[in-house]
Amino acid sequence: MNREIAIRNLIDEIETYLGRFEGPGIADVHAGIARWKGGPIREVAPKRIKQVEHIDAALDWMDASGDHPLATAIRAAMPYLEWLAYDPYPRELIGDVYADNHTMASLIGEGGQIGAVDFDLGLFGFGPNILYRDHKHAAPEMYAPLTAPHGWRFKAGEPLNWHSSHQPQWNEPWEQHAFKAGPNPYFCIFGWTKDVNVPAEMVPCDDWPALEADNPHA
Repeated sequence: MNREIAIRNLIDEIETYLGRFEGPGIADVHAGIARWKGGPIREVAPKRIKQVEHIDAALDWMDASGDHPLATAIRAAMPYLEWLAYDPYPRELIGDVYADNHTMASLIGEGGQIGAVDFDLGLFGFGPNILYRDHKHAAPEMYAPLTAPHGWRFKAGEPLNWHSSHQPQWNEPWEQHAFKAGPNPYFCIFGWTKDVNVPAEMVPCDDWPALEADNPHA
């Protein structure tokens, strides 16, 4: 399958998948996709980094869970995707484990397979039992998780509230949030609907070591 077909098929499958849901932000992500998806496919140089091993494992989990159409579309696009790490965080705050075990690939965006202005749609994931520590950003954000379980919180000191797959999460601008993968990698579709170039910021919390040590679903 060539790049053009693979990328457009994947975006179509993502639209179909997101069409299952209602709730905050879903319509905004749909609007961004509709606005930009007809643009030309760009010759983005493919890049596979070590962290993509977690994406491979997540796709196996999706297959085992019956999510074949979307998993198949992602696999078909994999040879063309540019997988990167998100670097703005100070490493001493985000932590070595997360920094070395997360990755993302933009599908529609300024650096994506299809160009866009102030919008980003892509795939994002990180390894099992890893905490994405408390942070916030200007961009309104949708996560549509394709694996499970994963635990979330939205205030320092709160425990994690654990969820299954296929429960989209909408984060308002500058809303503090942290989340953690269970025994499977965390893998999702993400959408940033504006202010995508404003760097995210960490929110230091004293309980990160306790959250990282606690693996209730191991």
